[in-house]
Amino acid sequence: MLIYILSRNKNLYSTSRIFEEGRKAGHQIRVINHLHCDLLIENNQFVVLQDGEELPKPDYIIPRIGANVTGYGEKVIRHFEKMGVKTLTSAMGLILSRDKFKCMQCLVEQGIAVPTTYLSEDLHEAEGIVTKKMGYPFILKLIEGTQGIGVFLIPDQETAQRYFDLYSGSKNKVIVQKFVSESFGRDIRIIVVGDQVVAAMERVASANEFRSNIHRGGSGKIVKLSKIEEDLAIKTTKVLGLNIAGVDIIRSANGPLLLEVNSSPGIEGIEKTTAINVAAAIIEYIAHGN
Repeated sequence: MLIYILSRNKNLYSTSRIFEEGRKAGHQIRVINHLHCDLLIENNQFVVLQDGEELPKPDYIIPRIGANVTGYGEKVIRHFEKMGVKTLTSAMGLILSRDKFKCMQCLVEQGIAVPTTYLSEDLHEAEGIVTKKMGYPFILKLIEGTQGIGVFLIPDQETAQRYFDLYSGSKNKVIVQKFVSESFGRDIRIIVVGDQVVAAMERVASANEFRSNIHRGGSGKIVKLSKIEEDLAIKTTKVLGLNIAGVDIIRSANGPLLLEVNSSPGIEGIEKTTAINVAAAIIEYIAHGN
């Protein structure tokens, strides 16, 4: 098979590991910088160019699209889709997963539980909502942030007002979310490929930090999932139209709650924590014609 990994940096751990396993499996695999892809529609045909030359049509693409280039990345994926190329992450799945609130709207509609969450254009009523529905502390998140960036724990009314003033009317929209105290400083990252849970780890925040992301200095440890948690992760992935996802959940007193979904999940932390070959599982899924 001819497989393209859409990535801006071939040396990133996840990209290089998938490339390595693809080569091991005997596939022709290339890393293509999607920002260097030009998209052409000519004679009702879809063509992808790089450096002025038409790229051979691949059998499959593996998008590794950074959050700050979602817009163009989505168009590149969609162009390949229109060419009849299979993709690990669909254009629509990418868009849904990158907008935290839109993602939750889709998932809650399908019966997947999330923490109490609030979104407003100007945050004028946010303080009242916090008082009535959430209390302090609460979580404030940029609607399109990743890797723990743009996530804040708001301890009191004075801090809340400062952040509400900062983001009210800003193009950087935020959501307000109830703080689940029993999960403080920890969450669970689940990697789903196709309709299978491939690996899972519990992420624990470092000292004096509430965000458990590995990129924020958190650590990982092996965790055993319940059947309910596995089913939640698989259902979440299917609802969003993804073939791969990093599904983040927390364990609350009322059962698991979905936090976020990453459509281009990093695999370094989870491979090193669990010793599971996630990259090989991705290539195997593709090779089986999915």
